[in-house]
Amino acid sequence: MPDPADVESEPSHFRTTAWSVVASAQDRTSPDSQASLQYLCKRYWKPVYRYVRRRGFDHETARDLTQDYFARFLEKGLVEAVDRNRGRFRTFLLTTLSRFLSREYHKARRRPRTVPLTLPVTDEDEREPERAELAADGTPEEEFNRSWARSLILESLRRMRETCTDGNRAEYCRVFLAYIESATDTEPKSYRELAELLGLSETDVTNYLHRGRNIFHKLLREEVRQSVISEDEIDKELSELRRYFS
Repeated sequence: MPDPADVESEPSHFRTTAWSVVASAQDRTSPDSQASLQYLCKRYWKPVYRYVRRRGFDHETARDLTQDYFARFLEKGLVEAVDRNRGRFRTFLLTTLSRFLSREYHKARRRPRTVPLTLPVTDEDEREPERAELAADGTPEEEFNRSWARSLILESLRRMRETCTDGNRAEYCRVFLAYIESATDTEPKSYRELAELLGLSETDVTNYLHRGRNIFHKLLREEVRQSVISEDEIDKELSELRRYFS
């Protein structure tokens, strides 16, 4: 019998969670409209902030401009212009953000916000921009995509920890997460060292890591699936973002 972690379930229909949120946000008569708008703002705050930083603004100014962009997103109904048949949501954000910074940010900074907006700026978010978090080179678009890719990975890892809590899947997850954590070290651990650390055989580490990767890749695909319009677009999106998966 194949291991459940190695089996890709065949969806009965194409799920478009993010686009469903967009549709809810577009419907001003929906009681969920405002909550959907807030969700979109919170989900994509960091990629937008990092794009603005790469455009040459310091931390405080970039944070204010990010707030102003999303305030305008809410106030002016920019979400109503989103057409899922015309491209990816990532592309829509980049296009409208570039226009906002190029043409309207001076006016935006003078305009008082009339829409309540609470973005997820935590203590860690406040400390992060003070570090050298921007890549040494690259365009604003590359910085946006790098942050976007990182958010996809972090959300997939979060879901992996949340869902892989029982049976074999919990062990696959434990090995995979240990491997990921080790990969960030100056000297990543070998499979033998991981086996000693986790109390497993080296063969088990190899096998469990393979299954853990399968689970992670499935979750990552589900995250990408939320912001594209077809199954074919998933592979294209992953291909474009893969060079930022570091």
